[in-house]
Amino acid sequence: MMFKNSVRLLCANFDKVWKLLVYHILSIALCVGLLSVFFDFYVDAGTLAYHESGLSGFVNTGTLYGSTLAKGLTAVADFVIIFFREIFSNAGIGIYFCLIAFILLPLLLNVGKIVTCEMMYGYMSSCQKQSFTGTYLKSLKSSFSYGIVKVFYSMPFNALIVLSMWALTRINNDIFDYILPFAFVIVPAIFMAFKETFNAGWAPAKVVYHQNVFKSYGKGMKAVLRRGAKVFSTAFIIFLLAIVLSVVLGLYAIIIILPLISPLIHIFEMVMFFSSQGMRFYVDNDTILTPKKLEEVDKIEDAKYLI
Repeated sequence: MMFKNSVRLLCANFDKVWKLLVYHILSIALCVGLLSVFFDFYVDAGTLAYHESGLSGFVNTGTLYGSTLAKGLTAVADFVIIFFREIFSNAGIGIYFCLIAFILLPLLLNVGKIVTCEMMYGYMSSCQKQSFTGTYLKSLKSSFSYGIVKVFYSMPFNALIVLSMWALTRINNDIFDYILPFAFVIVPAIFMAFKETFNAGWAPAKVVYHQNVFKSYGKGMKAVLRRGAKVFSTAFIIFLLAIVLSVVLGLYAIIIILPLISPLIHIFEMVMFFSSQGMRFYVDNDTILTPKKLEEVDKIEDAKYLI
């Protein structure tokens, strides 16, 4: 039901997809502009990595075909390794790249997440429409503190996801070449769903209760744990579908999927939080859902804490 309601809300609020997409494009453009200071250096490193990794021979690969895809994924991993090896030949330029790509860009995206959740809170609670720019300016102080803390909190999870994908490409076995496409889809989806389970309640709690970052995380985790299995399984389905469509259909699918997956995840988190808290919410202009009350969601041993 969480997945179904999330999709319904996404369709009813599709204007937010375009607004968030424009914000993401502007954020990426800002970071690219900052990186363009060393444009020639990064282009040279990318060109060298592109040829040394053998990636040029697999650019058109977009199918789940055994050893072909296995070699293509290995080439992608080699490309990343060689690229970072080259840019860190100059430590200052390498560190600058990492600060922009792994600190500033995620920070900007996290700020956009809070803005989207604020707009969804207005719609879900009272069917209210809010402007992206107005909400952005109003929530900037709160969203910035959330964004910077979440950047560093997410690093171990992101490292685990990247490490799992890299480890899969290091397995050198002819039989495993035919298993790799399935492993490459399932394993990252599991780790992404694991990460989402530990993050899903954070932004909604911050938006609903307007408390500091750390108290909001605690309230968010309590909400997630009420429906932990459902949160994990729904997140797994979302990421699994996104990865499968991207791998099978190739570049054109990624162009379509990426703008949709981010707002869908934000909406899913709000649906999860409202449902876990027993809060009524709009799924469209004519439909209000009434989830189970907290007394029905919580375990029997927790009932003594209810007022």
